[in-house]
Amino acid sequence: MLRFLFALLLGTAVPRAHAEPFLMNDVGGTLTLPSGFEMVRWSDWDFKAKGANGTIMYKLWLTPYQAPISKATGAVFADEYVRKLGNEGGGDGELQRTEIKTLGGRDVVISEIVFKAKGGKGAEGVYIGAAMAGAGQTIHSRVISSKRNVKAARNALESTLKTFQLKNKPLEVVSGEVTSGAGFGATLPEGWRAPVAPEMAEVLKITSKMWKSDLNSEECFSGIKTTGIGEPEVLFACSKFWDGTPVDELSFADIEREWREIFFGKAGAELPPGELIAVGDRTGALFRPRDGENPIRLLVAPYDGGLMATWLRGSGADAAAADAAMVAIAPTVKFTGPDGGQPLIRPDRWVSYYLTHRPTHPFVLAPVLLIIGGIVVVARRGRGKNPYDDFDDEV
Repeated sequence: MLRFLFALLLGTAVPRAHAEPFLMNDVGGTLTLPSGFEMVRWSDWDFKAKGANGTIMYKLWLTPYQAPISKATGAVFADEYVRKLGNEGGGDGELQRTEIKTLGGRDVVISEIVFKAKGGKGAEGVYIGAAMAGAGQTIHSRVISSKRNVKAARNALESTLKTFQLKNKPLEVVSGEVTSGAGFGATLPEGWRAPVAPEMAEVLKITSKMWKSDLNSEECFSGIKTTGIGEPEVLFACSKFWDGTPVDELSFADIEREWREIFFGKAGAELPPGELIAVGDRTGALFRPRDGENPIRLLVAPYDGGLMATWLRGSGADAAAADAAMVAIAPTVKFTGPDGGQPLIRPDRWVSYYLTHRPTHPFVLAPVLLIIGGIVVVARRGRGKNPYDDFDDEV
């Protein structure tokens, strides 16, 4: 059964020996095969080979996003390797161990999985998968062999990792504080970081469905949380025009309805009301337009540029994690414009706010009292006037 699996993995390509290293432009490096291995497939983004008389199968491939190399991400990779193994004809995959090793001067997370051919028949096989960080991507490689050949398979895999010449090295990532030239910034939650340049094309595929922008730093800030497998959690904050009114606990009910309509149109009437939340030093709203798969959240706050709209699209169905990320980022928001980016509100909007929401405030009562006082004075003067003064006293 394992022979059949190996044949399936190799496909119909004819193996060729190759004495020189293999340059892989999309990977950003050069691969050197162990002695006795033959290339089966070679492209800029993936590679296949076989060795030990066809009993060891080697493969290299990429996933987008530069994942941190740790045991936690290694466990995520291992789950993905088991899934891929099942798709390729191997069943009952069981993770034996995951470890971090330094090979070729780089951290590599290696997972060893034991499996059988689908149906549970035949001798056990071993799948050893490895992952290392590239420039805005994760580089994966694996070997498959029979269990009795596991030592030779592991040595072959580690040989490729030690000799791999990675020209496009992992990029420095920014976590913590992020800023936008539009007049606001924040501190990304723990585990989040700003996307690096090679990741932005993938990030925009997600965010363009929510907001039309290239997320450049003059207009927005953005962040991702990735394991290197599948789409990451993504958040971004950009500005939107709003000629608004004062926002506080008194006006919030009216304002959040207005914001719902601004961002969600007529569908906003069907959404749950926004939750009042402190965004930096001012009152904002947290909306939950979608739970379930890839939950969506929106955090809105007023500032001198209109509204700061912070969107988040989660991964999986973890709505609690989406809420936690927004609750974490809200108090860290800072507005950088003049006077702390305080909203610019027209005088007539202030008047409307006080008349509608604070009618007993001295700003309202004082003018009213003055008007009433003036009416009283005029009335009293009218009552003290001689009613015959207007008659002509000449006969």
